[in-house]
Amino acid sequence: MNGSPQLLNDFLSDYSTVLRYMNDYIAEPISQYHMTFDTFLIMHEIGASAQPLLLMDIADRHHVSRSAISRQISILLKYDYVYQVPNPADRRQKSLLLTDHGQQIDTQLIEAIQAMFNHWIDTLGPQRINTMLSLLDDFSRKIIAPAWDAKQAN
Repeated sequence: MNGSPQLLNDFLSDYSTVLRYMNDYIAEPISQYHMTFDTFLIMHEIGASAQPLLLMDIADRHHVSRSAISRQISILLKYDYVYQVPNPADRRQKSLLLTDHGQQIDTQLIEAIQAMFNHWIDTLGPQRINTMLSLLDDFSRKIIAPAWDAKQAN
């Protein structure tokens, strides 16, 4: 066994507290636009992309099923945050782009989240934030991506 029971208990407690904080404080400005944090991330990714994105591209990047992304996209379509453009060569493929309204909402939300993130940097310092981000990146590459790849292979 690699970890002590206390290490696991500390992880469970911190995970719960941090997740609740993130959900309450980051998701709060997002929820007023009928989105979850995941939906907002998809919208922001569409807006930040230099090229129009396909639903399957987003699903692969987020390590989730196409149907899961499709549900999120349907919310963005419903509130006129994104629109779809069929591929002339394969009309089953539809590129996703932000509407002007979606761009405005994305800008407002990014400014609110940036202010919160700046507070974290001011409170914890850039080195600790960089360490946290490095750890999260390692976790994503070494734990999440291989688990997703194994699930897709089955």
